[in-house]
Amino acid sequence: MQESSVQQIGAAQHRWSIKDVVTCVIFNIVIMVVMTAVSMSASMFFTPAFAHLAGPGIMALLCGPLYMVMAGKISKRGVFIGTSVISVLLFLAMGLINMLFLLGFGIIAELVMAGRNSYRDWKRNAAGYSIFFAGFALCAVIPLFLFKQKMIEIYSASYSQEAMDTMFYYYETPSMIAVMVTVAIAGSVLGCYSGNKFLNRHVKKAKLV
Repeated sequence: MQESSVQQIGAAQHRWSIKDVVTCVIFNIVIMVVMTAVSMSASMFFTPAFAHLAGPGIMALLCGPLYMVMAGKISKRGVFIGTSVISVLLFLAMGLINMLFLLGFGIIAELVMAGRNSYRDWKRNAAGYSIFFAGFALCAVIPLFLFKQKMIEIYSASYSQEAMDTMFYYYETPSMIAVMVTVAIAGSVLGCYSGNKFLNRHVKKAKLV
């Protein structure tokens, strides 16, 4: 009887509440706003090389603290699954069907977080977040390898031939892909590190987590 009660308490601790769902949705919407702002700013004020290669890393760096606060507030299994589902739905609403691949990376990131209290460990969070944002960067690359002709048809409706040639150079050249993924991972780690500092110094002291 006592063992059954302990199991029920443990299950309740891992079960998401309405508050957890709302927290996940709100934070991911804010994260999406930041990502969109970075993307627009990079394309307007910087060179294509900077926008394509450094863009995902800057997004990861700026969104890392937001993710760490969200993970700290929820601190239950499924944060990456919830994040990937919400992110993909938002991307699909913007017409970015290639971002469907992000679901797979969200699942891999969630598997990395397997274990007890992993969402309270910033290093584990950084590992999962790095996979998630590396996947975000690769979501522009993978479709070109699998469905290049279809992607050309889709891009040609919105981009000039010159813009497409530039895009394909960065998304089809192995060395450029390696740089893009490396910068995304570096931004993810630094973002989670700074987010963890902020979480410990301010959010936890204010008893918001």
